[in-house]
Amino acid sequence: MAKSLAVKIPTASLIAEVEAQIAKLEQDIEQYADKRKQYEADLKQWQRDIITHAIKALNNPDNIGTDNDSLVSVSYNRYHNGVGVEFDADALGFPKKPEEPSRPNQQSYYGRDYTTKLDLLKKNLKVLKMTNQEEVNASTYNSVMELL
Repeated sequence: MAKSLAVKIPTASLIAEVEAQIAKLEQDIEQYADKRKQYEADLKQWQRDIITHAIKALNNPDNIGTDNDSLVSVSYNRYHNGVGVEFDADALGFPKKPEEPSRPNQQSYYGRDYTTKLDLLKKNLKVLKMTNQEEVNASTYNSVMELL
């Protein structure tokens, strides 16, 4: 029968990791507006590039067909009186859409609390700094590490 391990983690190490994560998160929050502006500019440029590639693909009659395996597939939708045009983006070399930056301090559920990651980290840091213990057990470390 296997014995359980009682692992202890130095409190100072855990405090240092939490402080580093708080500093990184605060920096990400400051930089989010700039990253968002850059994303929006990149998105507009991507849209222009997509239109350029689409026009180029439509100007070549060899690309156009009615089959789903054509580079440019044209179909008529009789129920909505519309025409559909689909491009094989990979085969035609369309550029990839830029990746939207994630919100660094979005409210979410952590256990039963609906809060931000930064607030929860600060709360845990406050508790860790108040303790006299030089070591914390592995379950405490694990619950804090889920936030890091």
